[in-house]
Amino acid sequence: MIIAKSSEAKGFMTPAPHKRELKVLISPSLQKEVEGLAVGMTILPPGESSSFHSHEAECETWIVVAGHGEVRVGNERQPVEPETVIFLKPNIKHQITNTGQGPLRMFWIYTPPGGEKSILEEKMS
Repeated sequence: MIIAKSSEAKGFMTPAPHKRELKVLISPSLQKEVEGLAVGMTILPPGESSSFHSHEAECETWIVVAGHGEVRVGNERQPVEPETVIFLKPNIKHQITNTGQGPLRMFWIYTPPGGEKSILEEKMS
């Protein structure tokens, strides 16, 4: 069993213009027993967003646990709130923006793992 607490995970603050805190909680790069996925957390301050990006190989699932925002997938935009789950296929451009008054907190899952390596290397923008 692996138990990962976001309060104990090392965070990485990305630079402007997409300021946010990223944490990797579970990954084959961190725990040798892990296979097939990576799990982490993004914390977006009010008014901030992720970059508009895609992943070549990974599906990404987001689980919003706090805050309110807007998800952009291609040309489509949808509001999100706590207990919203979003599934994204590879090669589809996506972005999340915090439209609320407080931090937007969400877990993300990469399947297969790999995309989290740029966070662990603090190379994400």
